[in-house]
Amino acid sequence: MQHLTTALFFVLSTSAAYGGEVVLGLGVDDVLDHTDTSAPAVVAEYHFSPFFEGRQAAYSYAVSAQFDNDRDIFIGAGLSAQWKLIDSPWFIEGSFMPGFYTKGTNGTPLNGKVQFRTLIGLGYELNDTSRVSLALDHKSNARLRSPNPGSETLAIRYHHSF
Repeated sequence: MQHLTTALFFVLSTSAAYGGEVVLGLGVDDVLDHTDTSAPAVVAEYHFSPFFEGRQAAYSYAVSAQFDNDRDIFIGAGLSAQWKLIDSPWFIEGSFMPGFYTKGTNGTPLNGKVQFRTLIGLGYELNDTSRVSLALDHKSNARLRSPNPGSETLAIRYHHSF
């Protein structure tokens, strides 16, 4: 766990020079599960400077770490996108990140270390450097193994650009 924390700190503290974005979120894991396995969750992401930026859309590489109260851990890297709604401070965000998952003590059994996270969210731009969003993500093994139960996390996220 200490190595994971050190690596996340290194990524977040050294990458600011690239003109990216830090995203921090608080939410609930297993929100769509019909059992009592929901757990508070914390999400930390870094979105690198966009490799494509158009009038309404920006696409970038991103890394993510998610921890929950059940001690589940997901670490992933992939693509992130934000689409501005025309003439509005509102935006839609989405991402796709393959990654690694470790089940905690009372965590969600996702059947395999390799998991894929997809995310969709709706956000509001507060000013040039700050945004907030509500996002739902889904983690699953993409049928690489059977069964493929999946897990969803609903989070309120704060975005800060550099």
